[in-house]
Amino acid sequence: METLRYGLVGSGFNSQFHARALESVRGVEVAGITSRTPAHAEALAASVRERGLGAARVFGSVRDMVPEVDVIAILDANSARVEVMEGVAAAVRAGAQLRGLVCEKPLARNMSEARRVVELATEIGAPTAYFENQIHMKMLQQARAQLAESAAVMGPLTLVRAAEEHGGPHSGWFWDPTQQGGGVLSDMGCHSIAVGR
Repeated sequence: METLRYGLVGSGFNSQFHARALESVRGVEVAGITSRTPAHAEALAASVRERGLGAARVFGSVRDMVPEVDVIAILDANSARVEVMEGVAAAVRAGAQLRGLVCEKPLARNMSEARRVVELATEIGAPTAYFENQIHMKMLQQARAQLAESAAVMGPLTLVRAAEEHGGPHSGWFWDPTQQGGGVLSDMGCHSIAVGR
C-alpha cells in the first residue's frame, strides 16, 4: 500500500485531535506541519514522531510544505483560511501536485472569504473535503432513512432541532470577532445548520 503524506496546517487543538485520529488510519503519515506558532508546531511534531505517525517535519510556510506532501489539512484559525489557500495555490502554480485538500469548518469568516477559498480550491484542482463531521454520523443517517418514506409522502421537513456544545473554545483568537468571524453560528453552530440542511 502506498503511503499518503499528510501535511497539517495549524498546531492547536484541532491539529492535535486530527493527529490522534490518524493513529487509526493505515497508509497515512504526517509528513509536515506548519503553524503561525512555531513552538506549538515543534511540540506537535514531537508528539507525532513519538506515536510513530511520521517524520512531521516543521515548515516555515504552507507554500514550502505543499511540494513535500500529498494532502493538506487546513486546521488553522478561521482568519488564516484565505492566506493559507493562497499559499497552497501559489505552490501548485509553481509545480507542486496535491492529491487532496481538507478544510476544517467553518470554511471562512464570511461569504467573501468563503467564495475566495472555493475559487482557490477549484484552481488547485485536487479533491477537496469540507470537514463537517456531524452530517456523517450514523444516528443522523439512520434518522434520515427512517424519515425518508414519510418525507416522500408529506414533503420535505420544515422543522429541525439540533444542538452542539463542547468544552472549547480552545484558543484565544476564538473570542476576537475579527479573527473568528461570526460567533457560534459560524463555528459550533455550523454543525447544527448542516444537520438541519
